[in-house]
Amino acid sequence: MLGPHRPQASLALAILCAGLLCCAMPQGAQTLPSFDLTRAAEASQWQATQHIASLSATREGLRIEIGGHDPFVTGPARDFPAGVPLRVRLRIRSDTTGTAQLFYFGPGQGPAEERSVHVAVRAGRWVEVRAPLPALGPGTRFRFDPPGTSGACVIASIRFEGAFIPRAPAWPRPTPPDLSSGALSLRSGDLQIAHQRDRLGAFAVRVRGEPMASGHNRPMIGYAVGRETRWIDAGATRATVTGGPGRIVATLNLRDRDGGSWRIRQTFTPGRVVGSAGAIHVVTELTVDRNRSALYLPALILVPGLGSFGATKNQALLPGLDYLDANEPSSSEKSIEGPGARRQVPDTMRITIPMMVVQARDRYVALAWRPAPNVCAVFDSPDRLLNTGAHVMGLLVPGSDGMVREEGSLLPYDALELRAGRPLTVRATIKGGAGASIVPALQQYVALNPLPPVPDTGMTRQSFARWIAAGWLDSRIREGDRYRHAFWAGLAAFAPQPAADVATWMEWAAAHVGDTALAERLRTAARAALALVPLAQRNGSGVGHVGYPVEALLFGGAIENVEAARSTARGQIARFEPDGGLPYRAQPGVIDFARTHWSREANGFAAPVVAQILEAAALSGDAAMRREGLRLLDALDRFDNQAPRGAQTWEIALHAPDIVASAHMVRAYLLGHELTGSRRHLERAIYWAWTGLPFVYLVDPADQRIGLYATIAVYGATTWRAPNWMGLPVQWCGLVYADALFRLARFDPAGPWRRLAEGIAASGVQQSWQPGDERDLMALLPDATELRSQLRRAPAINPGTVQACAIRLFGGPEVYDYRVFGEAVVHAPGAITGPLERDGVLRFTVQGWLGRPYDVLVSGLRSPPTVRVNGERVALGGPNRFVAEGGLLALRVEGTPTIEVETAP
Repeated sequence: MLGPHRPQASLALAILCAGLLCCAMPQGAQTLPSFDLTRAAEASQWQATQHIASLSATREGLRIEIGGHDPFVTGPARDFPAGVPLRVRLRIRSDTTGTAQLFYFGPGQGPAEERSVHVAVRAGRWVEVRAPLPALGPGTRFRFDPPGTSGACVIASIRFEGAFIPRAPAWPRPTPPDLSSGALSLRSGDLQIAHQRDRLGAFAVRVRGEPMASGHNRPMIGYAVGRETRWIDAGATRATVTGGPGRIVATLNLRDRDGGSWRIRQTFTPGRVVGSAGAIHVVTELTVDRNRSALYLPALILVPGLGSFGATKNQALLPGLDYLDANEPSSSEKSIEGPGARRQVPDTMRITIPMMVVQARDRYVALAWRPAPNVCAVFDSPDRLLNTGAHVMGLLVPGSDGMVREEGSLLPYDALELRAGRPLTVRATIKGGAGASIVPALQQYVALNPLPPVPDTGMTRQSFARWIAAGWLDSRIREGDRYRHAFWAGLAAFAPQPAADVATWMEWAAAHVGDTALAERLRTAARAALALVPLAQRNGSGVGHVGYPVEALLFGGAIENVEAARSTARGQIARFEPDGGLPYRAQPGVIDFARTHWSREANGFAAPVVAQILEAAALSGDAAMRREGLRLLDALDRFDNQAPRGAQTWEIALHAPDIVASAHMVRAYLLGHELTGSRRHLERAIYWAWTGLPFVYLVDPADQRIGLYATIAVYGATTWRAPNWMGLPVQWCGLVYADALFRLARFDPAGPWRRLAEGIAASGVQQSWQPGDERDLMALLPDATELRSQLRRAPAINPGTVQACAIRLFGGPEVYDYRVFGEAVVHAPGAITGPLERDGVLRFTVQGWLGRPYDVLVSGLRSPPTVRVNGERVALGGPNRFVAEGGLLALRVEGTPTIEVETAP
């Protein structure tokens, strides 16, 4: 999310045809084109277009030697029959694991992200990969982008075949269940299910006595015979529903027109109550006595709002894809346009938490499930798929992996082969409880599904310090004594610049590498980097996404940098409207990223500015600035119980749900709590911390090393088109969130914040280029990571953002800390422990880590203080300075001093 680099799209592009038709190739139709690239005559028609070192025809196929960061080759035009949806099959061998991309474009068109498909390629072996294509037509050309930025890729063939598109039925509309004749009932806390006695799916879900959802009592079953689609109306047959101690069992027996017998059995049992929120487990077992090619099996479908609030809602959530506020439609184009917006039946890998939620009437109903390859989620709010008139959240078979179906389609391209007599089992849980937002549903999920263990990085603190040192000293982030924010060969967007924050990170590494010569290299480089930064600009000079006002404490200039922070904050205050709002204003000639949002304001747009003002107030001791910052913080209350949005408007729509917005809101409200002691501010910080959870993978999406605790940045795309960031972790965004969580854990130790932050930090380490990888990229963090291929994508970001969080993961010591004592605030380069305020005396200990003298800053003192360090009184002169404006004390200390500061009453 930093600049021009190769885009990402869903692996399955939409089939661009009207309706769902049975579109097999008709008899007598022309043969589809193909490319047999083992034939020299066909291979020679392809051209090396960009970043190709060499292109040659071999007996194995077209051999592409990659010569740059964005390589591609272009092929000749071919004529395709109009109106025929297609499949493409590519036989490839690549030196690099990654994602290949095939663009297709007709006369008068050029390559575009929306006219392309992506396929995952494993290195070192021949693979045949396939993807759906729309109907093409005469004169279609192709561009092939091989995976990786180096090595070779060989294409043996590109073949096409007509796609089978199942025929959809006229979906019967479900009705609320008839519970008038002795319905069976189960209860778990505030959640109750009442089941009609003679129909599968005919049950009502109540939360705290209010109807919240119904089951789908008109389910259809679809299967294929050859290229024909057959449908069974399962809701037209009576079922047997029985009850026993703590369970309801619904059994339906069906016979299809081809002689097969089907049996569906659903078992409901109460789950654990969390507070008063309830859970009811549902196990669905499906068996058929003859082999069947299954196209549509609804394992469990809930219809929130059926018979009650209808298509309205207050919030809804499908983690990883949709985070919706009041009556906002899912799968909209407000944050992404084109095929990527259609995500009602998404690639399962894009789902970060296996749960769906609809919240209305101060209650929520949720559906969670146990992930399985053959199971996928359907989520539509409001429902535009199944004709319910409400909302839909459910589980379908077959699954969705980005290849077997369009992500907005109920029906797949490929059937699932069911073997006779082998049951297929799907496990899910219906949940419900009180809540003014979807956050209580997330809290219940974590209570019932504890966070996974923190991933093993394979590093100790010392090995981490040595690895990160190589990133600062030897990667291409460094150029002389200047440092880039990010690097990629061939990209000129990230010029080297003076940066003081790198001095902090190198000094920390020097203190922990356990190697005298390496430590001296780091300290020498740190001094040289610092020499390029003016004294008063040290705290504001950096290349990382996470930074602290610590450089002036470590290296001098504490008082001078306070004035710089105060001046910047005054300018930020001037941006706000009188009512405390901060509207987004597009600059002339620049994209208006607010054009799809219902407001010119967003929490993620305003919160970082409020946090910066409060940080400057805490640093400077400016009482008026503190009051104004707290007033602007209270103005953020207008976003209560909303989704986090709008933190990355340099390329992302203001509307887009955004984990960085969660981070900024946590920081702002937590500062408010620390400066005032207000419980209300702490509760809001906790709320916004929960809003970041749906961006974090709490289940393993790809069964590979990188996955758990990877973080999605936004539910949207750059400039609404590409890259599509859903399912594509951008870990620097998660690390900004983790940094806020580490601080929050101090004030809410019972929350999951420390574990969550450590997990995100560990994933950041895993995603970075590892020991043994190329030296130019050592310890750098990729802008994004592809989960299936485990490919790290350009550009490569400097190590500071990972280091800021990983330091805590590996046990510290803290690089920077601050503590609030009423009006006074203490800032130190190290953890502040044992804080005590009594009779006008502030007492605390600083866990210094620098190994030489450093400064401690105290702001907001009312008068010149009396200061003692380790029991000895020290004079306010020489390196110790007191400035009356702001009541600023800069105190030079070393080691781990205990400090007492006493002011006159």
